[in-house]
Amino acid sequence: METKYTKKVLDNYKKILVEELKRQLKKPNSNLEKSIVGRKLTGKDGFSISMNDYGLNVNQGRSAGKFPNIDRLKDWIIRNGIKSRTVKDSKPSSLDSLAYVIGRSIAQKGIRPTRFIDIVIEKVEPKLTIDIANAYLKDLNVELDKKLKNVGSKG
Repeated sequence: METKYTKKVLDNYKKILVEELKRQLKKPNSNLEKSIVGRKLTGKDGFSISMNDYGLNVNQGRSAGKFPNIDRLKDWIIRNGIKSRTVKDSKPSSLDSLAYVIGRSIAQKGIRPTRFIDIVIEKVEPKLTIDIANAYLKDLNVELDKKLKNVGSKG
């Protein structure tokens, strides 16, 4: 069965979800924001949304406990241009000490969840479900009309 209308709705929602995720993240031009992409599934009606792995941690937060990977913290500090906020006239903190202080804070306090993925799903999913159902029904009706037309012309 040809699913022209369903494909159109799915393509539209792929774009909507990517835009909404980026907007809800509220971190323009961040590596996470840049990594959010939608792709059409090959050979199927549907799409996937992907992003950097840590997007789930940003969404769900992180509980206190384990010390985070220090090398990843250093990369994050460099990538985001984080500077230490030390007392005036003192020398700036080294990358290692800055990464340690941030890591210690994460290990002690954790990271609050942003729920940016959950918020987008809660916002978009109800209308998406209805629109896909209506588009599929439209595709089904087109197919049935073709079949009925062929049956009617034979008699």
